[in-house]
Amino acid sequence: MGAWLGAKVLPVREYFPGEKPYRMVYMEDPFGNILEIYSHSYELTYSAGAYS
Repeated sequence: MGAWLGAKVLPVREYFPGEKPYRMVYMEDPFGNILEIYSHSYELTYSAGAYS
């Protein structure tokens, strides 16, 4: 990420590689705050239907 956007804290996590495009990453903004960023809604990613 660009210097003004912050930095990636951990590698991108893929929930269903090759099956579904759900991803999540932890980022640190320029002020030191940790952000959890999802490619899809939290409910969709973690709902029981997502795992069937």
